[in-house]
Amino acid sequence: MITAVNIIKPGFLTTIQDIPGRRGLKRFGIPSSGTMDTHSAELANWLVGNDLESPLFEITFGKCEFEFTERTVVGLSGGKAKVLVSDESVQLNKTLIVGPGERLKVGRVSKGARIYLAIGGRWQIKQSLGSFSTYAKAGLGGVNGRELMSGDRIEVDSSQVQESIKTVPDELIPHFSRQQNIRVITGPEWDWLRTEQKNVFLQTRFGISSTSNRMGMRLKPENNVEVPQRDYSSAPVVPGIIQLPSGGEPIILMNDAQSVGGYPRILKVAEADLWRLGQLWQGNEISFTLIEMRDALKLVDYYKDLRASLLLK
Repeated sequence: MITAVNIIKPGFLTTIQDIPGRRGLKRFGIPSSGTMDTHSAELANWLVGNDLESPLFEITFGKCEFEFTERTVVGLSGGKAKVLVSDESVQLNKTLIVGPGERLKVGRVSKGARIYLAIGGRWQIKQSLGSFSTYAKAGLGGVNGRELMSGDRIEVDSSQVQESIKTVPDELIPHFSRQQNIRVITGPEWDWLRTEQKNVFLQTRFGISSTSNRMGMRLKPENNVEVPQRDYSSAPVVPGIIQLPSGGEPIILMNDAQSVGGYPRILKVAEADLWRLGQLWQGNEISFTLIEMRDALKLVDYYKDLRASLLLK
Protein backbone atom coordinates (compact mmCIF):
# COMPACT_ATOMS: atom_id res chain seq x y z
CA MET A 1 0.00 0.00 0.00
CA ILE A 2 1.26 3.46 -0.90
CA THR A 3 0.63 6.22 1.62
CA ALA A 4 0.81 9.79 0.37
CA VAL A 5 1.79 12.57 2.75
CA ASN A 6 0.60 15.97 1.57
CA ILE A 7 2.41 19.04 2.86
CA ILE A 8 -0.30 21.53 3.82
CA LYS A 9 1.94 23.97 5.71
CA PRO A 10 5.73 23.53 5.68
CA GLY A 11 6.44 25.84 8.63
CA PHE A 12 9.58 27.95 8.95
CA LEU A 13 11.93 25.28 7.59
CA THR A 14 11.11 21.62 6.99
CA THR A 15 13.43 19.39 4.98
CA ILE A 16 13.99 15.69 4.35
CA GLN A 17 17.13 14.42 6.05
CA ASP A 18 18.72 11.11 7.03
CA ILE A 19 21.28 10.28 9.68
CA PRO A 20 24.27 9.21 7.57
CA GLY A 21 24.18 12.24 5.30
CA ARG A 22 26.79 12.15 2.54
CA ARG A 23 29.94 10.34 3.52
CA GLY A 24 33.32 10.54 1.84
CA LEU A 25 32.59 13.56 -0.37
CA LYS A 26 34.28 16.36 1.55
CA ARG A 27 37.28 16.17 -0.75
CA PHE A 28 34.93 17.41 -3.46
CA GLY A 29 33.64 20.24 -1.24
CA ILE A 30 30.31 18.54 -0.53
CA PRO A 31 29.22 18.66 3.13
CA SER A 32 27.69 15.74 4.98
CA SER A 33 24.30 17.41 5.66
CA GLY A 34 21.90 15.00 7.42
CA THR A 35 19.93 15.34 10.65
CA MET A 36 21.12 17.98 13.08
CA ASP A 37 19.88 15.95 16.07
CA THR A 38 20.74 12.32 15.32
CA HIS A 39 19.50 11.13 18.72
CA SER A 40 15.92 12.33 18.22
CA ALA A 41 15.92 11.22 14.58
CA GLU A 42 16.84 7.68 15.62
CA LEU A 43 14.06 7.66 18.22
CA ALA A 44 11.47 8.81 15.68
CA ASN A 45 12.45 6.07 13.23
CA TRP A 46 12.48 3.48 16.01
CA LEU A 47 8.90 4.40 16.91
CA VAL A 48 7.67 3.41 13.44
CA GLY A 49 9.88 0.36 12.97
CA ASN A 50 12.06 1.87 10.24
CA ASP A 51 15.79 1.40 9.90
CA LEU A 52 17.29 4.06 12.17
CA GLU A 53 19.03 5.70 9.20
CA SER A 54 15.85 6.05 7.10
CA PRO A 55 14.83 9.48 5.78
CA LEU A 56 12.40 11.59 7.79
CA PHE A 57 11.16 15.15 8.14
CA GLU A 58 13.34 17.59 10.06
CA ILE A 59 11.00 20.33 11.31
CA THR A 60 12.70 23.52 12.49
CA PHE A 61 10.65 25.67 14.91
CA GLY A 62 7.40 23.83 14.05
CA LYS A 63 4.11 25.42 12.91
CA CYS A 64 3.52 22.94 10.08
CA GLU A 65 0.73 20.63 8.92
CA PHE A 66 0.59 17.29 7.07
CA GLU A 67 -2.30 15.27 5.58
CA PHE A 68 -2.26 11.48 5.13
CA THR A 69 -4.21 9.64 2.44
CA GLU A 70 -4.05 6.20 4.11
CA ARG A 71 -3.81 4.72 7.59
CA THR A 72 -0.24 5.55 8.58
CA VAL A 73 2.19 4.76 11.39
CA VAL A 74 4.09 7.89 12.47
CA GLY A 75 6.51 8.87 15.22
CA LEU A 76 7.71 12.22 16.52
CA SER A 77 10.64 13.04 18.77
CA GLY A 78 12.90 15.98 19.51
CA GLY A 79 11.91 19.43 20.78
CA LYS A 80 8.75 20.18 22.72
CA ALA A 81 5.62 21.33 20.87
CA LYS A 82 1.89 20.77 20.89
CA VAL A 83 0.96 18.12 18.31
CA LEU A 84 -2.60 17.54 17.10
CA VAL A 85 -4.16 14.77 15.02
CA SER A 86 -7.61 15.83 13.79
CA ASP A 87 -7.47 18.61 16.39
CA GLU A 88 -6.92 16.18 19.27
CA SER A 89 -3.71 16.47 21.28
CA VAL A 90 -1.30 13.53 20.96
CA GLN A 91 1.92 12.52 22.67
CA LEU A 92 5.44 12.89 21.34
CA ASN A 93 7.86 9.98 21.77
CA LYS A 94 5.07 7.45 21.28
CA THR A 95 3.92 5.63 18.14
CA LEU A 96 0.86 7.27 16.54
CA ILE A 97 -1.66 5.88 14.08
CA VAL A 98 -3.07 8.51 11.72
CA GLY A 99 -6.20 7.63 9.73
CA PRO A 100 -6.99 8.31 6.07
CA GLY A 101 -7.70 11.98 5.44
CA GLU A 102 -6.55 13.03 8.89
CA ARG A 103 -4.20 15.93 9.44
CA LEU A 104 -1.27 16.14 11.81
CA LYS A 105 -0.36 19.62 13.05
CA VAL A 106 2.87 20.53 14.83
CA GLY A 107 2.70 23.74 16.83
CA ARG A 108 5.50 26.15 17.62
CA VAL A 109 8.51 24.48 19.22
CA SER A 110 8.62 25.81 22.77
CA LYS A 111 11.72 23.97 23.99
CA GLY A 112 14.56 22.90 21.75
CA ALA A 113 14.59 23.84 18.07
CA ARG A 114 13.75 20.80 15.95
CA ILE A 115 11.22 17.97 15.81
CA TYR A 116 11.64 14.82 13.73
CA LEU A 117 8.65 13.17 12.04
CA ALA A 118 9.11 9.61 10.81
CA ILE A 119 6.67 7.79 8.51
CA GLY A 120 6.59 4.00 8.70
CA GLY A 121 7.65 2.35 5.42
CA ARG A 122 9.98 2.82 2.47
CA TRP A 123 10.05 6.39 1.18
CA GLN A 124 9.56 6.67 -2.56
CA ILE A 125 12.21 9.29 -3.18
CA LYS A 126 15.60 9.07 -4.84
CA GLN A 127 18.96 9.31 -3.18
CA SER A 128 21.35 11.99 -4.34
CA LEU A 129 25.06 11.15 -4.05
CA GLY A 130 24.25 8.35 -1.65
CA SER A 131 21.86 10.20 0.66
CA PHE A 132 18.26 11.36 0.90
CA SER A 133 19.38 14.46 2.83
CA THR A 134 18.54 17.90 1.53
CA TYR A 135 21.42 20.27 0.85
CA ALA A 136 19.68 23.30 -0.59
CA LYS A 137 22.78 25.27 -1.61
CA ALA A 138 23.65 22.60 -4.18
CA GLY A 139 20.10 21.39 -4.87
CA LEU A 140 20.80 17.90 -3.57
CA GLY A 141 18.43 15.36 -2.01
CA GLY A 142 14.93 15.64 -0.59
CA VAL A 143 12.36 17.15 -2.95
CA ASN A 144 14.21 18.77 -5.84
CA GLY A 145 17.04 19.67 -3.47
CA ARG A 146 15.04 22.27 -1.54
CA GLU A 147 13.04 22.81 1.62
CA LEU A 148 9.46 21.55 1.55
CA MET A 149 6.65 23.76 0.22
CA SER A 150 2.88 23.71 0.45
CA GLY A 151 1.54 21.29 -2.15
CA ASP A 152 4.49 18.89 -2.02
CA ARG A 153 3.55 15.22 -1.83
CA ILE A 154 5.72 12.40 -0.46
CA GLU A 155 4.80 8.78 -1.15
CA VAL A 156 5.74 5.97 1.25
CA ASP A 157 5.36 2.22 0.63
CA SER A 158 3.83 1.05 3.92
CA SER A 159 2.90 -2.47 2.79
CA GLN A 160 5.46 -4.11 5.11
CA VAL A 161 4.77 -1.94 8.16
CA GLN A 162 3.50 -3.63 11.30
CA GLU A 163 1.43 -1.52 13.68
CA SER A 164 3.16 -1.77 17.04
CA ILE A 165 2.74 0.94 19.67
CA LYS A 166 6.07 1.88 21.24
CA THR A 167 7.02 4.50 23.80
CA VAL A 168 10.50 5.98 24.11
CA PRO A 169 12.02 5.10 27.51
CA ASP A 170 12.19 8.10 29.86
CA GLU A 171 15.96 7.71 30.12
CA LEU A 172 16.31 8.58 26.42
CA ILE A 173 13.99 11.59 26.29
CA PRO A 174 16.17 14.74 26.38
CA HIS A 175 15.45 17.49 28.88
CA PHE A 176 15.93 20.98 27.49
CA SER A 177 17.31 23.76 29.63
CA ARG A 178 18.32 27.31 28.84
CA GLN A 179 21.95 26.73 29.80
CA GLN A 180 23.84 23.88 28.17
CA ASN A 181 27.32 22.59 28.95
CA ILE A 182 28.95 20.97 25.92
CA ARG A 183 31.98 18.66 26.18
CA VAL A 184 34.88 19.39 23.83
CA ILE A 185 38.35 18.13 22.95
CA THR A 186 41.31 20.23 21.86
CA GLY A 187 41.58 21.35 18.26
CA PRO A 188 44.77 21.68 16.17
CA GLU A 189 45.23 25.37 17.05
CA TRP A 190 44.18 25.26 20.72
CA ASP A 191 47.74 25.87 21.87
CA TRP A 192 47.82 29.14 19.96
CA LEU A 193 45.96 30.54 22.95
CA ARG A 194 47.82 31.48 26.11
CA THR A 195 46.88 29.65 29.31
CA GLU A 196 44.96 32.71 30.50
CA GLN A 197 43.02 32.89 27.22
CA LYS A 198 42.16 29.18 27.42
CA ASN A 199 40.83 29.59 30.94
CA VAL A 200 38.74 32.61 29.99
CA PHE A 201 37.23 30.74 27.05
CA LEU A 202 36.30 27.71 29.16
CA GLN A 203 34.79 29.93 31.87
CA THR A 204 32.68 31.96 29.45
CA ARG A 205 28.99 31.48 28.74
CA PHE A 206 28.13 32.13 25.12
CA GLY A 207 24.82 33.27 23.68
CA ILE A 208 23.66 32.09 20.26
CA SER A 209 23.24 34.51 17.37
CA SER A 210 20.04 34.61 15.31
CA THR A 211 22.28 34.41 12.21
CA SER A 212 23.09 30.78 13.04
CA ASN A 213 21.95 28.11 10.57
CA ARG A 214 22.68 24.57 9.39
CA MET A 215 26.13 25.71 8.27
CA GLY A 216 27.31 27.15 11.56
CA MET A 217 26.27 28.23 15.04
CA ARG A 218 27.59 31.70 15.76
CA LEU A 219 28.33 32.35 19.42
CA LYS A 220 28.16 35.66 21.27
CA PRO A 221 30.53 35.93 24.25
CA GLU A 222 30.10 38.52 26.98
CA ASN A 223 33.53 39.78 25.98
CA ASN A 224 35.17 38.84 22.71
CA VAL A 225 37.97 36.32 22.99
CA GLU A 226 41.36 37.71 21.97
CA VAL A 227 42.70 35.98 18.86
CA PRO A 228 46.45 35.50 18.39
CA GLN A 229 47.76 37.21 15.26
CA ARG A 230 49.48 34.43 13.35
CA ASP A 231 49.68 33.34 9.74
CA TYR A 232 47.06 30.70 9.00
CA SER A 233 46.20 28.83 5.83
CA SER A 234 42.86 27.20 5.13
CA ALA A 235 42.62 23.69 6.58
CA PRO A 236 40.14 20.77 6.60
CA VAL A 237 37.18 21.03 8.99
CA VAL A 238 34.32 18.78 10.09
CA PRO A 239 31.01 19.35 11.92
CA GLY A 240 31.65 20.20 15.56
CA ILE A 241 34.86 22.14 14.93
CA ILE A 242 34.91 25.45 16.85
CA GLN A 243 36.60 28.17 14.81
CA LEU A 244 37.82 31.44 16.28
CA PRO A 245 37.68 34.31 13.73
CA SER A 246 39.66 37.49 14.20
CA GLY A 247 36.60 39.25 15.63
CA GLY A 248 36.70 36.93 18.64
CA GLU A 249 33.20 35.46 18.20
CA PRO A 250 33.46 31.66 17.85
CA ILE A 251 31.63 29.61 15.22
CA ILE A 252 30.67 25.95 15.69
CA LEU A 253 30.55 24.31 12.28
CA MET A 254 27.40 22.27 11.64
CA ASN A 255 26.17 19.68 9.13
CA ASP A 256 26.06 21.91 6.03
CA ALA A 257 29.42 23.55 6.70
CA GLN A 258 32.15 23.78 4.10
CA SER A 259 34.93 21.17 4.08
CA VAL A 260 37.76 23.72 4.39
CA GLY A 261 37.93 26.64 6.82
CA GLY A 262 40.12 29.70 7.13
CA TYR A 263 39.96 30.31 10.91
CA PRO A 264 41.91 28.66 13.74
CA ARG A 265 40.29 25.39 14.89
CA ILE A 266 40.64 25.73 18.62
CA LEU A 267 38.25 23.02 19.85
CA LYS A 268 36.05 20.16 18.62
CA VAL A 269 32.70 19.21 20.15
CA ALA A 270 32.75 15.65 21.48
CA GLU A 271 30.88 13.29 19.14
CA ALA A 272 28.49 12.26 21.92
CA ASP A 273 27.31 15.88 22.36
CA LEU A 274 26.98 16.89 18.69
CA TRP A 275 23.26 16.06 18.56
CA ARG A 276 22.57 18.44 21.45
CA LEU A 277 23.67 21.38 19.30
CA GLY A 278 20.79 20.63 16.93
CA GLN A 279 18.33 21.63 19.66
CA LEU A 280 19.97 24.95 20.60
CA TRP A 281 18.94 28.36 19.36
CA GLN A 282 18.77 32.03 20.27
CA GLY A 283 17.91 32.28 23.97
CA ASN A 284 20.13 29.36 24.96
CA GLU A 285 23.54 29.77 26.52
CA ILE A 286 26.50 27.44 25.96
CA SER A 287 29.57 26.79 28.07
CA PHE A 288 32.29 24.24 27.38
CA THR A 289 34.07 21.56 29.39
CA LEU A 290 37.39 20.26 28.06
CA ILE A 291 37.82 16.47 28.18
CA GLU A 292 40.46 14.05 26.94
CA MET A 293 40.11 12.21 23.62
CA ARG A 294 39.94 8.83 25.37
CA ASP A 295 37.01 10.05 27.47
CA ALA A 296 35.24 11.37 24.36
CA LEU A 297 35.55 7.93 22.75
CA LYS A 298 34.22 6.23 25.89
CA LEU A 299 31.18 8.52 25.84
CA VAL A 300 30.30 7.41 22.30
CA ASP A 301 30.40 3.76 23.33
CA TYR A 302 28.49 4.42 26.55
CA TYR A 303 25.56 6.19 24.88
CA LYS A 304 25.49 3.69 22.02
CA ASP A 305 25.21 0.80 24.47
CA LEU A 306 22.63 2.65 26.57
CA ARG A 307 20.34 3.31 23.57
CA ALA A 308 20.69 -0.26 22.36
CA SER A 309 19.88 -1.78 25.74
CA LEU A 310 16.83 0.41 26.32
CA LEU A 311 15.38 0.20 22.80
CA LEU A 312 15.71 -3.58 22.64
CA LYS A 313 13.63 -4.15 25.78
